[in-house]
Amino acid sequence: MKSKLKVFGVVAFAIALCFALVGCGGGDKADPKKAVIGTWELSELTGASEDDMAIMKAFGLTIEATFAEDGTFKLGMFGETMDGTWDAKSADKVSLTIEGDSIDATIKDGVLSIEVDGEGMKFKKTSDEVKDLGSSSVSSDGATSGSSATDDQAIQAIDKEIYSDDNISVMVVDKKQDWLDSCGYTLVITNKSADTAIDFSGSYGTWTVNGKMISPYIYETIQPNAYAETFMTFMDDSIKSIDDLVNVQGSFEVTNSKTYDEIVTFQVTMP
Repeated sequence: MKSKLKVFGVVAFAIALCFALVGCGGGDKADPKKAVIGTWELSELTGASEDDMAIMKAFGLTIEATFAEDGTFKLGMFGETMDGTWDAKSADKVSLTIEGDSIDATIKDGVLSIEVDGEGMKFKKTSDEVKDLGSSSVSSDGATSGSSATDDQAIQAIDKEIYSDDNISVMVVDKKQDWLDSCGYTLVITNKSADTAIDFSGSYGTWTVNGKMISPYIYETIQPNAYAETFMTFMDDSIKSIDDLVNVQGSFEVTNSKTYDEIVTFQVTMP
């Protein structure tokens, strides 16, 4: 879980760096352009370890750049793309222009490096062919189109209360697959107490998905007379879409946030 949270930070940094590139003003000596044309993939990012990069790739969070022979350039990051132009200034330097702003990238030992204010990205060439990164969501004039990289991939509305007593109520809003391919349920948990904060979690070792033991990720602290909307996820290789979330059963535990005394534990079958 900590690794996944760290990846969120790395992803946020990568997005910020990519857009900083937009706002910033060793190759083939016989033909400098030939060394550049093709598809490049992010291999290093300031602040990211090799493990971070591997986790990002496993989640499909890739950053790729393509350079076409006609001088057009495309940067694809997490499903979004930016269009621009490029020009080989020399065998080891390439000028990139997006939204009228230019920045120089260097090529050395087969690695293309982009640096903005001391922070950088390094790309390695994966193919001499220009990969289709899809339609641009940020064009050369700054217009945006298409869906966000953080859009949920699939949502099935449910809107059903699965538990209620004098202390708490729990409603299932939907079943969904989010932008990171995580599958689970959106819950709204209401603390009915006027003076007691509660901790809400899934009871470990009680949950099954279609007969397989899989513990969900969920933990919320909810103040008196307040509610929380949260996403309960099931991280397992057997769950690739919301269609795999069948016969989901288990128990939730509610405790006093200060004393840790149990308030109630209840079993549910998810709709």
